[in-house]
Amino acid sequence: MARILDAAGAVFVEKGVEGATMTEIAARSGTAIGSLYRFFPTRESIATTLLERFIHDRLEALDRICATTGPGEWEDAATGLMQLWLGRRAERDYTTLLMAARPDAETVTKEWRARFLSRVIALLAQVHPPARDSAPARGVVLLHVLKLAPQLVTGEDDAAIEGELRKIVLRLLAAR
Repeated sequence: MARILDAAGAVFVEKGVEGATMTEIAARSGTAIGSLYRFFPTRESIATTLLERFIHDRLEALDRICATTGPGEWEDAATGLMQLWLGRRAERDYTTLLMAARPDAETVTKEWRARFLSRVIALLAQVHPPARDSAPARGVVLLHVLKLAPQLVTGEDDAAIEGELRKIVLRLLAAR
């Protein structure tokens, strides 16, 4: 099933949500069209599964960062967050595209953002307990910085930009 989803993501990015066909997704994934329809009866069901997988993976990664980062471990938390937001560019690209195509995009985006924010606030409070009261406000700022990071760091030549973003992330984690 992962092969189908990966192929679908690539087709959605290349052709757009409306331009992608089940036939092309089946061909790209090396899956018989009948088998594709057995797993996913519609193109929308593939899109929904891709979005759910992306969010689930992101939330699990945030949970892992929280589980492995203790008080004062700002560097570890910053590394984990930067890797999470700068990695897996292809998935981020099709997720953005698929979300924009949803009629309920605003509602779903708010729900997911709230789930991300709660985990980021927990991480902020965990790595710097004395600044627990400011964690909600810092969490909002941190999520916006992380959301912007992939647009600013697009290649290997952007190491200086990534370094500056990391400084901002560290400052928010350490509440300095």
